[in-house]
Amino acid sequence: MKATVMWLQNSLGVDVTGEWARDVHLNVGGTPYTTRRHTLRALKDHRIFGPIVDGRGHRCEDGSFLIDRDGPLFRYVLAFLRDGRLTVPENFNEWEMLLQEVRFFDLPEMEEAVLCRFEYQRSAFRRQLPHGVYVWWPPVQQQPQTRSASGTAAGPRASAASATAPAAPLSPPSSSSPASPSSDAVGRPRHPEGSKDTAAAPPPPPAAAFESAVSSMCVRIVPPLPGLAVEMSETGPRVRFRETEVLHDLDQLVAVLLAAYGFTVQHWDDVQGRVLLSLPGPM
Repeated sequence: MKATVMWLQNSLGVDVTGEWARDVHLNVGGTPYTTRRHTLRALKDHRIFGPIVDGRGHRCEDGSFLIDRDGPLFRYVLAFLRDGRLTVPENFNEWEMLLQEVRFFDLPEMEEAVLCRFEYQRSAFRRQLPHGVYVWWPPVQQQPQTRSASGTAAGPRASAASATAPAAPLSPPSSSSPASPSSDAVGRPRHPEGSKDTAAAPPPPPAAAFESAVSSMCVRIVPPLPGLAVEMSETGPRVRFRETEVLHDLDQLVAVLLAAYGFTVQHWDDVQGRVLLSLPGPM
């Protein structure tokens, strides 16, 4: 008869004798807790909770079972054992310590719940951040114009200048020889009356010089931050946030630094496009 009762309780979860409804008193780091044996039934083979379920665990003088761990944090462990959900207050900030406790108690489901929680991911992400960051996004008028297909500088000002500028000067004659009758005093060629001005355009600047100018005017984030990548596109510099969102100006970048990274603005120079930000709290 006793064997049948034990089989019903252990295999089918039928509490014939009422043993699973009995209270279990725990003392975790000096903090008392009370729960039902039913809460720990799934852990009867657990290295820590198994002996408590069987009544073989170490007891204190008052008869409660002693667990030498962080008392206040155990409330979240016990709550998870009761309903299988991770429940913490909105202002909870001890994610790393909670994860250590969960790993000590060897609860893989709760560990996964902690790792997948957005608040934990944000906390772990912010631990990698420097206390301060300097951002420089040159205003549009300071950025170099992109090259046209022919390799020359393109832009509204360049187009207007090319439409009204005279023909490009040729190399001046050598000082050792008299000026050629076919050229004027500054070296521009003289054309016969009625002839067409066919002076060639100046050669494009070297590619290395242009790339250096672009690099000097590119967006800068010092020191570099995880999740942000500076890129150059056909329309100018841009910043990619977490590989999915593209930021096109300084305002968008600062908004991300405030909302996603937790920085605060210390100084903003609109003219130069420079912003100094820092994390709250002491350095």
